[in-house]
Amino acid sequence: MAILASLLFWLAASQIGAFTLTFPSMKNSNTQCRLDFLAAVSSDIQHHNDEDASIAATTSPKPHKRRERYSGRYPKNFKHKYKEMQGDEETVAKVLSKGMTPAGQHVPIMVRECLHYMGLEDNQPKSDPMLVVDCTLGYGGHSSYILKQIMNSTDARLIAFDQDSVEIRKTEERLRKSVLGQTAITADSSEEDTNIFTAVNQNFAELGEYMTSTNQVGKVTSLLADLGLSSMQIDNNDRGFTYKRDGPLDMRMSADDTKETAYQLLQRLRVRQLKSMLKQNSDEEFAAEIAFGLIGDRGKIPTTTMELADRVRDIARPLIIKQHNWNSEQIGKNQAKKLKTQLDSTIARVMQAIRIEVNGEFRVLEKLLEDIPTKVLSPGGKVVILTFHSGEDRRVKKSFKSGFQSGIYSVWGKDVVRPTKEERRNNPRSSCCKLRWAILSDQNANVMAEQ
Repeated sequence: MAILASLLFWLAASQIGAFTLTFPSMKNSNTQCRLDFLAAVSSDIQHHNDEDASIAATTSPKPHKRRERYSGRYPKNFKHKYKEMQGDEETVAKVLSKGMTPAGQHVPIMVRECLHYMGLEDNQPKSDPMLVVDCTLGYGGHSSYILKQIMNSTDARLIAFDQDSVEIRKTEERLRKSVLGQTAITADSSEEDTNIFTAVNQNFAELGEYMTSTNQVGKVTSLLADLGLSSMQIDNNDRGFTYKRDGPLDMRMSADDTKETAYQLLQRLRVRQLKSMLKQNSDEEFAAEIAFGLIGDRGKIPTTTMELADRVRDIARPLIIKQHNWNSEQIGKNQAKKLKTQLDSTIARVMQAIRIEVNGEFRVLEKLLEDIPTKVLSPGGKVVILTFHSGEDRRVKKSFKSGFQSGIYSVWGKDVVRPTKEERRNNPRSSCCKLRWAILSDQNANVMAEQ
């Protein structure tokens, strides 16, 4: 239609041009007529074009929207790893074969060891009734194995806590479908459907209050707390937990927008407060210099993870070189490698310290350790805690040791349990993990009463 209209327009223009040349005395009037006619033809052509566009809009399929392209052979940004997030088997297998964790997933650590010290292995006698608590549901790795161990018991339940309101619903639906063969909870779900597995959108610091409000104080037979970060949070740039990819300086584990971000924390702190925080939360040896370098002159405070990493790197680099008495103008290959390793470790410690403060991780851990023997475990109940840095491990070790000495715990694991070499190779994120365990004394009620 558009081509026909254009042809009509050309013919009309040529004819009018010839008419004008034949009758020169009518040049002015014919010129005006030609202009008027061309305007009319042009209007008609536009009308037909509009019709064509309207028809095309209603009949033509929507153009395919290409995914955003990325540089290099393999995607590095979380949002580009769509094959991993969609569960493509071939892609996931390749990622796992490299000892990496697929985007949007989490590989549980020391599953066999956790089940053993929780008393949930096949060859171990089970409590009846059995109430198990997973303090950190996350992707549901540990919970999926726990459910498989208890789902055939006559009276067994799992209660799983997680403060991330976004991930907890995804995980609950996935576990109900893949492990229990159920659909997600609806308003019409029967009590039988929901009895074996309950997902609670709360921080585990509120576990004691939850047990009190549900009349379940002292009824938990096994408890697991995995204190590590979820891989979904680490991999998602928007959460701001890693310095290896750029993202906002956020670091909040929950989706609560009212909580203070890491950037807001740095804006509020004074130098001496940040120095103290770096020392207490991550044992940072350059705490004073880094604290002053980040907020000392009250200049531009980093707003992204990579800005923070670059600033810390600039501060720590000359300090590390001086520490080793290296020549800053002539850094050898081995020295450069060692320098990079130490700089990366320093950045990781700084981010760890800030993250701990943003989420109040030590406070909630201490609250959990306080409530476990008084409001949670039943006599003979077992507790297993996975820690990932010295600050956590010191607190757990101190609590179990003092509880054993006072008779609250009948036994505790003096020797820390670590992942096997094979697991550390297959899942490098497990390398720094430590497992601590304890068993509540049968006489705990009397001991607590005396205290």
